[in-house]
Amino acid sequence: MWRDPRRVLAAVLLLALGAALASGAGDGKATRKQMYPSTFPAGPGKMLADTKCQICHSVSLVSQQAKDSTGWEKTLAQMEKWGGALTPAEHDTLRRYLQAHFGIAHK
Repeated sequence: MWRDPRRVLAAVLLLALGAALASGAGDGKATRKQMYPSTFPAGPGKMLADTKCQICHSVSLVSQQAKDSTGWEKTLAQMEKWGGALTPAEHDTLRRYLQAHFGIAHK
C-alpha cells in the first residue's frame, strides 16, 4: 500500500490539511472553538454568576445546561433551598442572564 507514491503523497497532504485546519492557518485566527467557556460572558448578571454560581460550580458546568426560563427558575429555587442566598432582584437578574447566555436557544 505505502509503496505507491501517490498514496504516500495523498496521506501527507491529508495530514497537512488537517493540521492547517486545526491551527487556523491561512485566516490568522484559530478555528478551534473552546467547547465550554472558562469564564462567564459579559452582560447584566455576570457579577452575580461569578460570585453566586462559582462558589460551587465551574463555568463549564453551568454553561453545559440547556434550560428554558422555567428550568433556570427551578434550578435557582433549588440552589436557594440548598443555601444560595439571593435577593428577589438578584434571582430575577441571574435567571435572565442564565437564560440569555445558556438557554435552550443557545445550544
